[in-house]
Amino acid sequence: MELLVTDRESIEHGFLVRSAYALISIRDPGTRRARIPKSTALRGVLHLAFHDAEPTQNMTLPAQIELMTEAQAREIWRFVDRYRAEVGAFVVHCHQGMSRSPAVAAAVAAYLGLDDRQFWRNYAPNLHVHQLLRATMPTSFR
Repeated sequence: MELLVTDRESIEHGFLVRSAYALISIRDPGTRRARIPKSTALRGVLHLAFHDAEPTQNMTLPAQIELMTEAQAREIWRFVDRYRAEVGAFVVHCHQGMSRSPAVAAAVAAYLGLDDRQFWRNYAPNLHVHQLLRATMPTSFR
């Protein structure tokens, strides 16, 4: 199983995946969904909208900021469970491919028993997203 992280522009221009795959598409609230080119290899798409923000004790986030929710985290787990037997890869993208998508990929890697270190070495995963996914991960895999 491969876990691939990319940005919105790459997805919209046709990100090459050499096996059947499922896509987790993350965007900011209020923006249009990514335009995903048709592909016979694409088995399913999960669209999510939340900001790339992390709550901190010393700072109040502006009211318009929408953090990832537990419901969205659970959607990811249902999506992964639905497609993991029929795909060779999960592709996760967000706007820049540097924070939200690697956080999701790292959590999914841990869930699937894969090495998640590359996502911590090569990116700056959003800690809120990662912690929320780890907290909602199906219990047999925590």
